[in-house]
Amino acid sequence: MIGPYLTDTVTQKQYKGMADNFGTPSARTSVSLRSSIEYKNENVTDFAGITVVSRARITIRPLTVIRDNFSTRAENTIAYEDLIVFDGKDHVIADIKKNKDFSVRSFTLWVR
Repeated sequence: MIGPYLTDTVTQKQYKGMADNFGTPSARTSVSLRSSIEYKNENVTDFAGITVVSRARITIRPLTVIRDNFSTRAENTIAYEDLIVFDGKDHVIADIKKNKDFSVRSFTLWVR
């Protein structure tokens, strides 16, 4: 069980798509997530295939990763377009990985 190790809290600002044809994003919905934050600089390959420096590794409970239909998404979803807020700053998600043994027990997020 990962629950006892999730001693920190982060806020996930969920991306809801574009509000208009000019690229203005819709308002984001904030969701509080229990997490474990490990401050560590690491080189990671983001979802676009570019190597970036991640400033922190965050462990959370598993969520459903989505890539489209952002306007109708549920609270238990996560997307690369979301922002993760901790220490008073918005952080961009660089990569999302499932931690598996016999089942998916947690996700690791690398943020910039």
